[in-house]
Amino acid sequence: MGESAADPRRLRVGAGLAFVQVLRPALYALLVLSALFTFWSGGAVAGRTLPPWTKSVAPTIFAIFLAIFTVYRFALMRAKKYPAATGLFQVGLGALIWVLLLPSTRQKIRPPSAPVDEVPALMASPDPRVRALAVEVAGYRGDGAHYAADMIERLEDAEPAVRQRAHTALVRLAGRDVGQDPDAWRELGRQRGWLR
Repeated sequence: MGESAADPRRLRVGAGLAFVQVLRPALYALLVLSALFTFWSGGAVAGRTLPPWTKSVAPTIFAIFLAIFTVYRFALMRAKKYPAATGLFQVGLGALIWVLLLPSTRQKIRPPSAPVDEVPALMASPDPRVRALAVEVAGYRGDGAHYAADMIERLEDAEPAVRQRAHTALVRLAGRDVGQDPDAWRELGRQRGWLR
C-alpha cells in the first residue's frame, strides 16, 4: 500500500482539490457576473438601469466567489502546491475588493453631488458681518449676476457696512456705478437680464 493511501489527510486534501477543480468554471462565471453587476449597477447601460436592490447582488456574488476561491487556495497551500504568502495575499486582496463593492462603501467614495450654494442663505443671515462678507463673496463670483437680486436687496440693509459692500459688489458686477438707489440698480438689472 502506498504512503498516500495510508495518510487520510492527504486523501482529504486531494478530494478537496478535485472538488474545487470541478468548480473552476463556476468561479470564473461568478467573477464575471460580479463584475457585470458592479458596472451595470453604477449607472445606465444601453439606456437601461437596474433596480436599486441589484447594488447588493455584486457583493453577494463576489462573496460566494471569494469563499470558494479561499477554500481552493487554502487547499492548495495545505497540499504545499501553492506559496502561502501569495495565497494569503490573494485572499486578503479579494476581501478588500469585496469591502469596496459593498453599497455603503460605494456611496462614501462616490464623488459628491452638485455643490450647494450657501451664498444666498448667508446673505440673509441675522449677523451683519456674515451678510457683508456674503455680499462681497457674491460680487467676486464668476456668476455674480446670479446673485444680483440679493445684492440689490442688501442695498436696503439696516447695517451700513452691508450696504457699502453690496454697492461695491454691484459696481464690480456692472462695471459702472448707478448710485446707492436700489431702484436704479433694479432697472439696470432688468436691462442686463439679471432680474426677471
